[in-house]
Amino acid sequence: MKKKPILFESASIFSIIGSSIGFISMFISTLFFRIVTEKITSVTNITATEKLSPLYFAMLMAAFCVSLVGAIKLYRMQRAGLYFYLIAQTMILFLPVIWLGANAFSATNTIFTLIFAGVYLAYNKSLKN
Repeated sequence: MKKKPILFESASIFSIIGSSIGFISMFISTLFFRIVTEKITSVTNITATEKLSPLYFAMLMAAFCVSLVGAIKLYRMQRAGLYFYLIAQTMILFLPVIWLGANAFSATNTIFTLIFAGVYLAYNKSLKN
């Protein structure tokens, strides 16, 4: 395939942007854990942040990094990117649930993950090995 379909290319670019933002925010959260937990308490209705730890944010940072690598590979039309992306997004969806409980499940994140995964899977046959 010489020219990438606009839907596929757009999804790839948005995935790169989203994964980059996620990586940077988790990196900052890991480095400045105390400040971040104070901000979480001050701007949300979460009053207890004792379940959070730098390890939690570091694990999410690693998942966003894998997702970013996958999104870049997808942009380059490499099939391995699909596997990187799907594994990382599954971890991003379920790590908060495992770590913090069922209330941490994000329906919005799930919807976007399913939409983007659907786009990538629709073009799976066009990807290079």
